[in-house]
Amino acid sequence: AQRCMLVGRTHMSEARPTRQISKPQLRELKKRVAMLRKKGLDIWTDDELEREGWTLAPPPAAAADMATPAKAQAANWDCGLACVQMALLALGVEAAECTLIELRKRLTSNSVWTIDLVFLLASYGCQCEYLTSELGAGAESTSRARSDFYSGSLADDATRVESLFARAAQEGAAIRQCKLSANELWNSLRDDDQLAIVLVDGRALYARAGRPPRGDFEGHYVLLVGLDDVTDGFRIKDPARACETTAVVDAARLDASRSVEGTDDDVILIPLGQAPLIYR
Repeated sequence: AQRCMLVGRTHMSEARPTRQISKPQLRELKKRVAMLRKKGLDIWTDDELEREGWTLAPPPAAAADMATPAKAQAANWDCGLACVQMALLALGVEAAECTLIELRKRLTSNSVWTIDLVFLLASYGCQCEYLTSELGAGAESTSRARSDFYSGSLADDATRVESLFARAAQEGAAIRQCKLSANELWNSLRDDDQLAIVLVDGRALYARAGRPPRGDFEGHYVLLVGLDDVTDGFRIKDPARACETTAVVDAARLDASRSVEGTDDDVILIPLGQAPLIYR
């Protein structure tokens, strides 16, 4: 069974909505149900839809996408800050209050970890939920120590990152230790009422099918702003692609890029509709 640990507030995604089933998937499900009924099982299509987390309902309007302005990162290390900036703007924070310059002032290092982004959001009074498979810096990991992406700053970062995790409950930050499945991540955006900052391997996010990425892990943050049921993809705003307002990335490719060793399966869920308080 999956082990989950909650630190701080009760997590905000207890009830997951369902994912719309495509016509081919529905046909396959009906075939399975028909075969099982022939074997004498008391089983119905509607019950199987619900059990497997599907719905026939059409997708909601892309309100979250429209409410979120696209912003580009300014350096090779502040993609996470740009994602926080977009989320804050979507929540109604004044643009002058959440510039990249202002966000940088609130950090103590330009080696940005996901827990730094959680504390940045908290500094604006923004509620969010951080889901991760690693409650800490993972400094004892041999693979992390060998990674060019982490090794250069891991020794310096470890103490600071561990301290932030230790202070999370005191600061009211909701952290849950577990990995969201592909379907759970999809369902978390189903109602179009929240955003998600996701840590991915930048090499794998846009990699061509059948061509594994080359080189070392490249941590990169993107902001998920909705779903595209037609293509079975996630609508994302990528701060590294300033020329694109919104891109659509295949759900399987996104899941593969966020499951690479080094991402720690990090996801920050940010409910829309809240009115953050700006603390200085």
